[in-house]
Amino acid sequence: MTRTLWLATVLVASLALPAIAAEPTKTDAFLVVAQEGAATQKPFNMVDAQNLLRQRGYTNVSQLVKNEKGTWIGSAVKDGKTVPVGIDVKGNVTSPPAT
Repeated sequence: MTRTLWLATVLVASLALPAIAAEPTKTDAFLVVAQEGAATQKPFNMVDAQNLLRQRGYTNVSQLVKNEKGTWIGSAVKDGKTVPVGIDVKGNVTSPPAT
């Protein structure tokens, strides 16, 4: 009887864990947008681009301006130095930005 209860508990727990682990988060959704780009998803906005730069280790991220190619251009601090940065529609960060 104890063994049956234990096996049932393990079975229920093993079925529940993938469902818990598979729940998408806001970060996951942003990364999908960043990776797939504007062709298949809504392009990300300036705040999303600034947050991605911060996630990549940049601080003091400036206001960003979007150029005609959809690249967000601005400046940020990396390793103690202020550098120009760009983030394209796929979420690729370049420093200096590609024009």
